[in-house]
Amino acid sequence: MGTILIMAIVSTIPGMFIPLRYFSVGIFCSASISTPVCVLLVRQGEENRLLRHELERRVEELAYLADRDGLTGLLSRNAFFDRAGRVHARPGNWYLLIDIDHFKRFNDDHGHQTGDAVLHAVGSAIAQALGPADLSGRLGGEEFAVCLTDCAADLATRRAEHVRASIQALRVRAASGHIVRVTASIGLSASDPIRPIEASLHRADLAMYAAKTGGRNQVRRAA
Repeated sequence: MGTILIMAIVSTIPGMFIPLRYFSVGIFCSASISTPVCVLLVRQGEENRLLRHELERRVEELAYLADRDGLTGLLSRNAFFDRAGRVHARPGNWYLLIDIDHFKRFNDDHGHQTGDAVLHAVGSAIAQALGPADLSGRLGGEEFAVCLTDCAADLATRRAEHVRASIQALRVRAASGHIVRVTASIGLSASDPIRPIEASLHRADLAMYAAKTGGRNQVRRAA
């Protein structure tokens, strides 16, 4: 009976269920079978635990990759709008719309491999210039968006300038071996919680075009 009791207790552990046929074997052959069966079940339980852990890790990894732009590592367009939409109603948020200056020249003069390297470098520079609560994503092509959270107008402007300076400091090696320099034009707009997020980004977009027409490599704040 002791063997049956042990088997019943072991069977209640997740991943270590003992089929009824093992109990019948244990009743008639308890002396010879109980120890091997218990060892087998413990080993099976540990293997199941490791498999569950690996499965959970893979699911988390896939969920993370699904939200990321494959080239820059920033949030994808859809993921950025989803995450920013969750905090859009909070006061003190600001949006940056960032466009790499003369990006077409990198592709035309040095090849698409260099263009990809520039995009990757800019994505890294943006991510490193932001705080842990800020959001950054690649909207498409050479255009990026940032959501700065909980800051006053002057601080938002300084942080936008920090992003611009971080991009300007980049030196990217082209496929030809040449070192290329990168700059970006940035539009800055306060969040308008009453209107959709697209309205705030549109204002940042207009400010970014003002930065382009004003000479590029600068930050313009929406009126």
